[in-house]
Amino acid sequence: MESGILIQVGRDELTRMIAAAVRDAMPSDIKQATPQPFIKGIHELAAFLKVSPARAQKLKNEGAFPYWQDGRTLLFDPDKVRAAMSNLKRR
Repeated sequence: MESGILIQVGRDELTRMIAAAVRDAMPSDIKQATPQPFIKGIHELAAFLKVSPARAQKLKNEGAFPYWQDGRTLLFDPDKVRAAMSNLKRR
């Protein structure tokens, strides 16, 4: 059996060492992501897209972007709406 060195480290020092190791292992160009709230309903979608509610409804009905429904409330992911709209503009 191989004998090793045993070092006692306090809780605070161990926490600091782990945090430093994680920080060193992470790429420096990673942005801290803050989750965006979902867009709720056609009126919020229209405001987000800067279009009329009728146009937002038409885009939703055409399947321009994915959405989820929670009861009667429509939920749209802002990132997926942006991606879908940029794809629509390229056409």
